[in-house]
Amino acid sequence: MVRGRFILNRNTLRFESSAPPFVLPLEHTVIELGDDEDWIELGDRRQPELKFFIARSILEDDHFVQSMPIRRQLEALLGRRELLRRVWVTLGFLLAFALIAWVGSVVAGWGVRSVVKGISVKHEIEFGDEAFKKIESRLVLIKDTNALAQLAAVAAPLLPTVPARGIPFKFYIAAGSPNAFALPGGRIVVTTGLLELMDKPEELAGVLAHESAHVAQRHAFQHMIAGKGPIFLLEILIGSRDKMFNLMAYPSELLIYESFSQRYEKEADAFGWNYLVAAKINPHGMIEALQKLKHYETEFSLTNRASAFDSHPDLDKRIGWLEAKWAALPDKTNFIVLTNQVPKIKTDNRLMKLLFGGKF
Repeated sequence: MVRGRFILNRNTLRFESSAPPFVLPLEHTVIELGDDEDWIELGDRRQPELKFFIARSILEDDHFVQSMPIRRQLEALLGRRELLRRVWVTLGFLLAFALIAWVGSVVAGWGVRSVVKGISVKHEIEFGDEAFKKIESRLVLIKDTNALAQLAAVAAPLLPTVPARGIPFKFYIAAGSPNAFALPGGRIVVTTGLLELMDKPEELAGVLAHESAHVAQRHAFQHMIAGKGPIFLLEILIGSRDKMFNLMAYPSELLIYESFSQRYEKEADAFGWNYLVAAKINPHGMIEALQKLKHYETEFSLTNRASAFDSHPDLDKRIGWLEAKWAALPDKTNFIVLTNQVPKIKTDNRLMKLLFGGKF
């Protein structure tokens, strides 16, 4: 390495040093702009091993930058650097927004769960009573005491493992196509169509485990409060509990039919699965129940395709996810044998089968 100086002529740069002078034609000059604010690098296309470092102030010399070979390179280099800068800035903003959204989601989830914890069991039961009154007229409830007793008997081994905070579960049978839903306060409704599909008590227990998880995890309240938005949540968190009780004072019959988020549905599958395992009830019955529901939808040309806005994740995804849990289960044999029969109610559901799809 030798030190020297450049002399800029019309079409050349002449490098003078203790070594013999070197003439670098501008048309053969290669420019590289590094991160160094003081220097740029020049090369010679004819001799790639040669490198010259020159003060960046040469870019202020009109004679140098207006030379056509130099100007083309500078336009390309500066344009590329600006493009890269913008790409990195955009990526930075996207990452920042993603981080903010993730943190916001975590904080909002914590806030919703914190608010829901403040709802007493007494208020939860009262809310469920009011909600049930609003929908009862729209249900064709089956009064068959034997069938209701059979339904309760299938649920009996499961319920001790459900952390229901002392809430008593009540079971109902309604005429309709395959479906099941739960209300706050422990009411669980299954339809005659669903009972017709279930052959084994383990399958029905899988459905009841899913619905009892909605009750135990208070998904209905989480859904209602989260749906009101962050400002509503913040007002409750800073002490305006009246808003929460005002919301609870008007339970909507749409609560059942409004879509839970897919997260809540997956949680209900996961918690229900755990309840079944804790009760030593074969959890594969939950998978079999979903498989029968999928077959029902396929048979009656009902769609099982889900979008991001559907209340339940796609049945294939739910089945696949639960099959993975089954494969990972270390003990697949230590289960009790359920001997209670699945209640069967003979009703004509042909019209409803054509109109509605089943979900739980």
